Amino acid sequence: MKKLLHFLFHSEVPDINERYRKVTSAFVVIFIIGYSIGFLQLLHLGPYLGPGLGDNVSFQPLITSLQALHSQNPSLWYALIALLCVTVSFRLLVMLAGYFLFEREEGSAYPIKWIIVFFLCNLFSTLTIPLLLFALATLFWVSGLDFNLGWQWIDHNVRLANQLVVNHVPTLINAPAPIAVLMIAIISGFFHYWFHRLGHTQRILWLLFHRPHHMTPALMQSTTMAVFTALPLFFFIILPYNLIFGACTKLFSSEPLYTEVIIFNCLILIPEIFGHHTALYQIASRNQLIRLASFISGGGVYHYMHHSSEPEHCGRSGAVNLVNIGGGPLFIWDIVFGTYCPLSAKTPRAGLSGQPELHMNPIRLTLAGLAQICNELYRNPSWREKWRIVIGSSSYTPTLSTDFAIKSNKIRQEQATPNPATIKNFTFSAPADAIASVAAKPVTGPQS
Repeated sequence: MKKLLHFLFHSEVPDINERYRKVTSAFVVIFIIGYSIGFLQLLHLGPYLGPGLGDNVSFQPLITSLQALHSQNPSLWYALIALLCVTVSFRLLVMLAGYFLFEREEGSAYPIKWIIVFFLCNLFSTLTIPLLLFALATLFWVSGLDFNLGWQWIDHNVRLANQLVVNHVPTLINAPAPIAVLMIAIISGFFHYWFHRLGHTQRILWLLFHRPHHMTPALMQSTTMAVFTALPLFFFIILPYNLIFGACTKLFSSEPLYTEVIIFNCLILIPEIFGHHTALYQIASRNQLIRLASFISGGGVYHYMHHSSEPEHCGRSGAVNLVNIGGGPLFIWDIVFGTYCPLSAKTPRAGLSGQPELHMNPIRLTLAGLAQICNELYRNPSWREKWRIVIGSSSYTPTLSTDFAIKSNKIRQEQATPNPATIKNFTFSAPADAIASVAAKPVTGPQS
């Protein structure tokens, strides 16, 4: 057993010969088609509005909304069906282009090894969810509690958040649906901004929750590691996530706005797909319509700057990943808190700071943060250091530390966030200046 565990954690996926390219391409195409169709299950949720009013991840809310809309307003139903088709088809074509144009834009085909490793990372973290639920359920059962309390932990948390929102959060302004959606996006965007920012600035959130999303050295949607399946913190954020975003929804609408949210998400998800494609950065950043749509949505191609491993692109030494954090339309909170960054003329290199060489082992990469925290807590005897290991900033490295994701014999520190002194140097971008930079012609030199 010891040898098996050593093999699983220390072996690496080797380089794959290009003769397997056709098989790999077929796999990528199948994955993209399935991902595009499966994404329809999330259109009633959205990154800002949150599943706080009893929503669930399935096709049923979408089908129910469409059926209700068809009987109430057939004309709008046809328009929404057309918008759904445009959104799904556009995202599918962009994802295909992000893979097949990679060699033309980057000089070589997307490494097969990276596709295998990061796909398996996503698969491993996703399959671990039912395993952890089973372990939690078993623990409850051994403790004399109901087995289903652990097995249905996610559903229980969603229902609890729903009950708390419905029973205790008032509707301050029962605004018309379009205005309500916009207000919800702005207010909940504030919380999304700080959740995301804390995922970079707080050590335990960075290592256990958000760093895997930033590991991929060159981005495609197919190889970008999902955020909310990150181990093991997704178990602990279900309730606060649902509660906060659900409360933001209830403040401006007494009832779920499924149809309106679906329309809103269809629109913002069109430019959003450009945020995780290295090969499409130049195409998207030079297209005025894509730039404008990305800026209005508060993401899109601008989000790619957030994945840069090179802080000099925003003229802020050390500010890796702490730009274009998102949260609400027009990058409102990035502008307010000084983390808005215009597009770079050069395609930024993605990945962790400095693009360190990673262990090409999907199990090791997925568990690297958890292994590092446990290793540090075990090896550092000082209780003060143990405390800082857990609650310290992401720039802190204890006396004894091993990074299990990065190939290095030395202690490495992913500078995922600048020091407070660096943050103070962030220049405030006025909304008018930011909007003007979007409408301007593509730059021909580095921006600051």
